[in-house]
Amino acid sequence: MPSAIYILTAFAMGAIYSIYLPMNSMVSGHIGSPIAANITFFAIALVTSILLFVIGGQFEPIFKLKVPPYLFISGFLSAFIILGMTFLIPILGPRKTFILTISGQVLMAMIVGHFGVFNLPKNPITAQKIIGAVLLIAGVAVTTNS
Repeated sequence: MPSAIYILTAFAMGAIYSIYLPMNSMVSGHIGSPIAANITFFAIALVTSILLFVIGGQFEPIFKLKVPPYLFISGFLSAFIILGMTFLIPILGPRKTFILTISGQVLMAMIVGHFGVFNLPKNPITAQKIIGAVLLIAGVAVTTNS
């Protein structure tokens, strides 16, 4: 079982996710463009990442970019996710947006885990997990219908 620090960190990341994405939507409102807000967000993220990289002092990995090219699609997906959230939060509101996003994450994680996509450990879908997914979908329908 993961230690409490990992569990608390994951929980905190979820809480932060619920704060920083609406903040990015507010930037979009001030700037007048979700795409411009996304560019601003990623520019600051790049500077922050570079600073953390320099502070961390682990320079060797930057020269080991032997990564299958298809994995860099994750950069595109990241930009798409942030842009989509920046666009959707003012329309759907944070509650609906996050409920739908988290539900999509849980359901896709079940599929990814079942098949062991990207060489991740396999975690087969069971009847209990299917019941949980049905309850999740029912909960989403109830909570986003108002």
